[in-house]
This record gives sequence, C-alpha cells and structure tokens, in this order.
Amino acid sequence: MRVKNNLFLSSDYIVYIRDFALSKGIAAKTLVENLDVGLDILLNPPERVSAQIFDKLGANLFNALQNPYEGVIEFGRGMALSIHGSLGVAVQGANNLNEVAQLVIKYYLTRANFRTLEQLDGQDYCSLRLTEGQTEYDNYFSLATLLSFEFVVTRFLIHHALQGSCIIHLKANEPELFPWQMVQNIQIKFSQEYNQLLIPTQWMNLHVNATDPELASLATDECKKIMEELSPQDLVNEIRQRLKINQNTNMSLKEMAELLHVSSSTLQRRLREFNTTYKDIKLDVRLLAAKQLLSNEEITVEEISERLGFSDASSFTKSFKAYSGLTPAAYRKK
Repeated sequence: MRVKNNLFLSSDYIVYIRDFALSKGIAAKTLVENLDVGLDILLNPPERVSAQIFDKLGANLFNALQNPYEGVIEFGRGMALSIHGSLGVAVQGANNLNEVAQLVIKYYLTRANFRTLEQLDGQDYCSLRLTEGQTEYDNYFSLATLLSFEFVVTRFLIHHALQGSCIIHLKANEPELFPWQMVQNIQIKFSQEYNQLLIPTQWMNLHVNATDPELASLATDECKKIMEELSPQDLVNEIRQRLKINQNTNMSLKEMAELLHVSSSTLQRRLREFNTTYKDIKLDVRLLAAKQLLSNEEITVEEISERLGFSDASSFTKSFKAYSGLTPAAYRKK
C-alpha cells in the first residue's frame, strides 16, 4: 500500500514508537490524539506511513513525558539496527565505517524520503549531515536520528580503543532543562548551521567485524530491488531534497544520477513516467528558493540570480515571471 502523501517513512518506525510508548506506560490513545487515524495505525500500519502522521505520533509521545528530551535521547539510542529493515542488515556486512556510511546514504531512500543524508569528509571529522526534515517537531527527530547514528558507530567500534569522540550539531537552540547527564560521553552543540554527526576521520577506516556477510549481501540485494521499485514520485521528492541543499552548484543530470546511484538514462526514463524532466524540477526548486530570498530586501535581484545559478539577472527575471506571473521586483513589492 502506498500513501498518497509524498513524504513517507517505513512502518517499522511506527511500531518502534508504539513499543517505546508502551515501555513508558503511555496509552495508545494518547499517541493518536488529534490525529485523523485510529488505533489500527499502531497495530497494522501500512508499509509506508506519511511523515506527517509519524511527526504527530512522535510529538504526542515525547510531549506525554515529563521531560521530552529525556525521551528523545532514550528513543534515539534505543534504535537497534534491526529496526532499519534490510538496510540495518546490509550494513552489518561492511568492513569499516566508510562502507557503513556509503551503504546508508545509498539506500536511505528505502526507509524514508522526507529528508536526505550526505557524507562530507574533512581533515579532522567526517560529517553525516541531515537536511531539514519537513516536520513540525524536527528538533526532536533530528536529535533522535543523530543519536541513533552515534549508537551504530560506537556499536561497530566497540572493540577499538578510540581516541576522540563524536560531536552532534543541531540547528535548534538549546532547550530549557536539557538532560545533559544522559549524554556525558558525546558532545552536543546547539544553534549550529547544520544538523549533523561529526565522526573523527581516523575512525572511518577502522576495521569492523562483519556479523554475517552472506545475509548482509542478500539484504543489500533487497535494498537494490526496493530502490528499483521506487515510484517516479519518490525520485522527484529525492531530487528536490538534493537540489535544495545544493542550490548554488547548478548540479547536472549526470551528477544527480550519480548521487542517486542510477544511470542518467534511467533517471530520465523514470522522470518521463511522471511527465517531468530534471530540468523542470531544477527550475522549480530554484524559483521556489527565489521566492524565499526575495522576502529579504537586503539581497539584490542580481545576487539572487547568481546564488541560484542563473546565467544572468535577465534570464532569472524571465524565468521568474513565467513561473509566478510577476517580475522579481514586482513580487517583492506585493
């Protein structure tokens, strides 16, 4: 069953919310409060659940606790690999953290599509960076997600005498009464530019013992199959997310195809099934970003044009008028 809403995640995470709530003595009816769904969503969730439902279930869960962030921390660190389905099994065939990260990024879309994940390698730290989730309670879920990543990292490297530690960066401001005593072995910094987990670079090539390479190989094949079966709408959503975090790079079709681990011809064919093209999606994302930038009167039209990768201000103005019916200057004044 596919949800009509474009943003989804696997039902495994709904089951995890349900079981976590039960462990805290929170009634199921509390989870579905103010939702247009019944208790059945907790017993027999569809294969995919809309991100909005997940968002509200999680918010109801954490807000039912005396200190929501205590629940968020426990929720994130309690997320075992088995919760992540075939992807959770596939990473257990990796030989080092680099391979784990590459598998997660390559097949992340098999688990959810309301955010994307990037790996950025630096001299001192490797960053696993999340895009902003499109949910009201993203502060909760960004922290929980990054803590779950940190849990996986430390689990894989448990037999190593590690130097240094992971660092979590969060865009949110530090909440009142944050339970620092629960995270003494990891640095968490609020009011940062990105939501990301920083892993010491020296850890990335440390050997990890593959638990069951044969089963992991089968799980990887299953992830590949799921990726191939994703609808064109799923691909469009993923492309839009990728473009949002690379707005000023003018990413080519070939570069996007490489990010999505498909050939350029396959990507073009799948988009044709949705009656669209990569060029159209890219233009739509850029012009939507232009609307947001035009609300800031300190940024000139020329600067916006350059920032979004248009050849010149005239080209930007022409495209924007065709898109919105107004010139950038007129749109800014309305």
